[in-house]
Amino acid sequence: MSDTTANYGLYITDDSSERFLEWRTKMNGTESSNMVKIDTALGEKANSSVLVSATLLTSAWTGIDSPFTQDITVTGLTATQNGTISVAHNATFEQREMAREAMLSVVGQEDGKLTIAADGEMPDIDIPVYIILLG
Repeated sequence: MSDTTANYGLYITDDSSERFLEWRTKMNGTESSNMVKIDTALGEKANSSVLVSATLLTSAWTGIDSPFTQDITVTGLTATQNGTISVAHNATFEQREMAREAMLSVVGQEDGKLTIAADGEMPDIDIPVYIILLG
């Protein structure tokens, strides 16, 4: 059995002869301890998120009846990447209201592209969105 985990190299042991001071240093020490490794790993994950701004254009919706769909280009997106999409913070009241009435959701994803569906009303105004790609 290894003395460290595979992904982050965290110290593990089932050795009953391990001394308390050595164990505590591995868990909470200032250099290469589990806490330092966890902090570093989480810090790298948070720093690798990317914000992409896009707009759902009135003219880009397809379909005669609900659900209407629209593809948006997302630079850096991969087919299996995790992320989130939301109405942009700077959207007007009318744009937010239209997004609610449209009942927007992501229905497809591939390299460089998201497919958005409007299960309710087809938007008749442009809607700004933020896409956060998680690293």
